[in-house]
Amino acid sequence: MDSGFWRKKVQRELKSHILNVYGIFSAKDDFHGHLSELNKMLLAKAIDNAIEDLQRMSLFHFEKGKEPDRHKYAGFVAKWIAKERPIQLIQRDGAAPPLSLVTEKLYWINALFAVHVMSSFLRGKGIPPRIGPYLKYIFSFREERGETLALIAYFCEKMSQDSK
Repeated sequence: MDSGFWRKKVQRELKSHILNVYGIFSAKDDFHGHLSELNKMLLAKAIDNAIEDLQRMSLFHFEKGKEPDRHKYAGFVAKWIAKERPIQLIQRDGAAPPLSLVTEKLYWINALFAVHVMSSFLRGKGIPPRIGPYLKYIFSFREERGETLALIAYFCEKMSQDSK
């Protein structure tokens, strides 16, 4: 398959998938949507970087014709969502919301979104609740490799299946 065609197809699918995840994420009661918004340019950049990493990994580490699995997508896409931070505080009249309105949830919003994105690729119950805070920390303060995050995604899925 032509890699340019594959890339455009995956871009469209990932954008649609992540916008759906954002819709669910932003519908939560404590989201503060009036103070933040999804920056489509940063989202596109995150998707492009994730696809580039996945293509590079496939080229150098996979057998010809083999594509990344959902765990790889979970790890690499979540990594780039956390890195690009596509959810931005809304500026009104050139100023960000006053600090009194900036809650802990807004402070962690991109890390929490990255956890939701990662979870959206997994089967079962997604990210176990006891693992979520560690991922939030990783997505906020660490520069983790996509492969490592894919492995974490795999084991999170296994943990959620084993807890049934």
